[in-house]
Amino acid sequence: MPKKNSMVKKINWSFFYGIGMALLEAVVVVYLRELYYPQGFSFPLASMDWNIYKIEVLREAGTMLMLICVSALAAENFHTWLAFFLFNFAVWDIFYYVWLKILLNWPSSILEWDILFLIPITWDGPVLTPLLCTIAMITLAGVILHHHQQGTAVRLKAREWILLFLGAGLVFTSFIWNYTTFMIEGGYFNDLSNLASNGALQQAVSEFVPSGFNWSLFLSGYGIIWLAIGLLAARLRKQRIPKGST
Repeated sequence: MPKKNSMVKKINWSFFYGIGMALLEAVVVVYLRELYYPQGFSFPLASMDWNIYKIEVLREAGTMLMLICVSALAAENFHTWLAFFLFNFAVWDIFYYVWLKILLNWPSSILEWDILFLIPITWDGPVLTPLLCTIAMITLAGVILHHHQQGTAVRLKAREWILLFLGAGLVFTSFIWNYTTFMIEGGYFNDLSNLASNGALQQAVSEFVPSGFNWSLFLSGYGIIWLAIGLLAARLRKQRIPKGST
């Protein structure tokens, strides 16, 4: 059975790492908004040089690599790595918006829209949506780490994996829905190799305002994720009950 103090120490350091990483991310966004949105962030998106856009994509990829690596340092196996990754990601995401509120007094409400991610295509949606995701991520991480700490061999079964992937896929689709639809309707996926020099695309992006968020997809996926978490928690709890107990 893992030592309790060791697990608490890992969680505490992961928590503070997430806070610091979120601060760095927020500071970069402060710079970007000063350059591209001096009057405050809003849609449509400001025109960004293609080289700067590529650097932003690399920065986001670097962020994911950092989360993957620091989670691996705390983990003992794949499932505890998954738990620490979800926990670190959630703390980073929550405090990213906390720091933006402190530094920019933004967002004015959790229903304000934001650009959430750029890989593999632009994600958008109300700030509330990633914050809801962090609740599920922390809960799943907590279930795994709690039972691991109690000496239970935590292994997700096929049904739980299927539900998690299905739910996450629907949530992901809701985030990329607007810009994927925009790219398909404009025919821009037909010439991916020349996107950087496509003046029509750049002009269209600078005029595009998302009409709404696909809540039906998001909530369907979110509900499925919670179903998977509930099934996992119930199964692990049952595994810990000694035979013959009531």
